[in-house]
Amino acid sequence: MVSFNRVVLAGNLVRDPELRFTHNGVPVCSFSIAVNRVRSKKSEAVDFFNVSAWRELGETVANYKKKGDPILVEGRLQYRTWEAQDGAKRSAVDVVADRVQFLRRGQSPQAEEVPVSANVSAGTAASGGWGLAAKQLQGEDDATDSEEEDFDDLTF
Repeated sequence: MVSFNRVVLAGNLVRDPELRFTHNGVPVCSFSIAVNRVRSKKSEAVDFFNVSAWRELGETVANYKKKGDPILVEGRLQYRTWEAQDGAKRSAVDVVADRVQFLRRGQSPQAEEVPVSANVSAGTAASGGWGLAAKQLQGEDDATDSEEEDFDDLTF
């Protein structure tokens, strides 16, 4: 059976990105983007997507982007379930980013001039990192590497 899970979205940040850390100290940035969908010449709809960016990628988004900024996100869809405080079972489909590109404001979808570390793909080493991720890259921290399964450790 063939499986393919890939998504590419271009839109604007709905709110400032939020950088948090898992129990193991792995940085994860959560943000939402609004994407316009044209229904007809006179009608548009807006779709909202929750996105998570891990490690250096997440730190870069959190340090350089703010509410309203245009961004292009490449990644995969992830289905998750949890139990709410009232005992009800909830579920959501989120985007887990593995690459982001900062876009310029305006009509043209050209890439914005940003530092080298701002065009980082997930899982790649880059110069100019911040915090824990930079220490891990430089070998200063012996924290164990965690995969995206740490996503379950976060409260939403």
